Amino acid sequence: MLRFGAFTFDFELRRDGALIALSPKALLLLQILIDARPRPVARETLYQRLWPDVIVEPGNLHTLVAEIRSASGDRSIIRTVHRVGYAFDAPAVGEENARFSILLGDEEIPLRSGENVIGRDPHDAIVIRANEVSRHHARLFLAGTTVTLEDLGSKNGTFVGTTRVTSPVEVHAGDEILIGTTKLRLVRADALATTATV
Repeated sequence: MLRFGAFTFDFELRRDGALIALSPKALLLLQILIDARPRPVARETLYQRLWPDVIVEPGNLHTLVAEIRSASGDRSIIRTVHRVGYAFDAPAVGEENARFSILLGDEEIPLRSGENVIGRDPHDAIVIRANEVSRHHARLFLAGTTVTLEDLGSKNGTFVGTTRVTSPVEVHAGDEILIGTTKLRLVRADALATTATV
């Protein structure tokens, strides 16, 4: 959880404890900017992260920024960096993070705060070398103590247990995630057994 002024952010934005209604894309934009702070994020990078492999109208990004500024009532949260992009500009006063990992077979892959893309692309955070897995198949977001899973328009689907993911959904330690036919499990990193001494 990130605290700044009267706000807290933990993949949802609250002001003085009251939930501020934002669209999933606006929340994702805010998460990306928070992860990059204090550096600005280029517009091209934001379009790629928010709408991967999709051509969208040039004004879509500006609309999301306006949504955050309007809903929060605080224009200073996001700073426009002319000819570059946008930056999170509020001074953070505290952050709490949990440590989570993905178990892929015998491999443990720690999740980093923010976005963790799952796919066949070698640059993804969690690489699955299987033909039924899309290049950028799904993504996990770690925000404080919350992990959210989103399908990225994959051909063969993303599932939590037997339920297909059609919109961003919160996942919990112990949940089984199916990427195509590849099984992953989300675990709390501090809950993993320590290596036995021989």
